Amino acid sequence: MKFKKIYIELSDICGLKCDFCPSKKAVRGIMSIEKFDILAKQIHNQSKLFTLHLLGDPLLLPDLESYLKIAKEYKMKLEITTSGFYFNDRNKNLLLIYDNIYQINISLMAFLSQNKLSLEEYFKPIIEFCKEHLKNKNSSFINLRLWNLGADFKIPKENLVIYEFLSKEFQKNIDNALIKNHLARHIILHQNTLFKWPNLSDTPLYFHGKCYALKEQIGILSDGTLVPCCLDTKGDINLGNVFEKDFQSLLKSERLQFMKKSFEANKRIERLCQSCEFFKTRLGG
Repeated sequence: MKFKKIYIELSDICGLKCDFCPSKKAVRGIMSIEKFDILAKQIHNQSKLFTLHLLGDPLLLPDLESYLKIAKEYKMKLEITTSGFYFNDRNKNLLLIYDNIYQINISLMAFLSQNKLSLEEYFKPIIEFCKEHLKNKNSSFINLRLWNLGADFKIPKENLVIYEFLSKEFQKNIDNALIKNHLARHIILHQNTLFKWPNLSDTPLYFHGKCYALKEQIGILSDGTLVPCCLDTKGDINLGNVFEKDFQSLLKSERLQFMKKSFEANKRIERLCQSCEFFKTRLGG
């Protein structure tokens, strides 16, 4: 079985405290370069795309290039997700020169959750990166994310200053009712509704429903814990550890297979899944 996407958390450290993020950070720490190499050897041919994120910001890693080199050696197609706060010259250059990077997601909501930087200060390195990306005609995509919309795609007032700024920078009229606004070649403003993260302490409400988990996606936390999807940021549904048992063997476990078959039968058997509302978003539904 080949997944569409495997999420790999290189670390759970991001240096921020955003309102929308559900979990305590810096608990698991950094997946070492040596362990990432071991993992890449196991899974490089198990997915079409590898997203370097569950929690944490990969651009914070002091030796990010070592991870990118290993991924390239194993021909792993990458997706990078970042808050946008760590676009220094080194990181901008790395994201431009590694051609196995398919997409760079920048979570603009992180800016709205802080008061350290002005809009101009935050966007300056991001816009510089976008301009260099356009100049080089890179094949990767830059996805500027605003996943903070209300029900029925209601626009929060704080988004308006971002629309105005991006419209001016890219000389494009932004339709804030659209999921995707194409700002320039391979540069997209992507919107979605804010979703509620699943939590074991919540009352189970959703006992029926299919899911992309275990069929199209799966996740690996920085300590090696295998989880069913990108929303299990605490490892509540622990499906084993890839550094203790081979990835392929873990996929055959009784718990994983039962969970997968239950989804196929439109049943949610895990308590965490019974509180998950991602299906209500335009991406999940």
